[in-house]
Amino acid sequence: MKLKFVQALSVFIVIVGSAICSNANAQAFTTAQLDSANTAKSITQLSSEEKNVIKLINLARMYPKQFAKNYVAKYDEKKTGYAYDASYTKDKTSLISELNAMKPLKPLVFDSEMFELAKCWCLESGKSGEIGHARKNCKSGYNGECCSYGFSGALDIVMQLMVDNNIPGHGHRKIILTPYYTKIGIKNGTHKTYSFCSVIDFKL
Repeated sequence: MKLKFVQALSVFIVIVGSAICSNANAQAFTTAQLDSANTAKSITQLSSEEKNVIKLINLARMYPKQFAKNYVAKYDEKKTGYAYDASYTKDKTSLISELNAMKPLKPLVFDSEMFELAKCWCLESGKSGEIGHARKNCKSGYNGECCSYGFSGALDIVMQLMVDNNIPGHGHRKIILTPYYTKIGIKNGTHKTYSFCSVIDFKL
């Protein structure tokens, strides 16, 4: 995805708009469903947005058809203030089809080891402005890793990774929807090149 960054006011609008959209879409799920997906709600190391990323990923895994209908189909990427190329709609459509065809998966639970790995790389790459997974000073002990750039809101982070625009094979999407992963750790932070980054590590 090619990102075009906007002024600070637009970034603020993106954050607020994402939160409003996320809350409205959440009403399509029952209280019990939302609670079952919110596996990191009591983890004090995580911010509210980091907890929301885990909850949204779990909603996609546990209730794929509902997530496709109430989050993916209703997501308005134009409101983020970023520029998307013509292939975005195709990738978004393929995500909806994949979610509608898949069987429900178990939710991921917070893992302190994955959290520390994600935190280390978030800080290291954020400071240097690098992208990707080429760690220099951080350990690598995860089974899968997703890195998002340019967004600070939970819904925008999850949508960027799951639509996976212009990513060959939709690798991030596959990681998020892999049935074998059971644990997750996340760290959001600032990024020298793209303003924001989110590192999410997965474990079998």
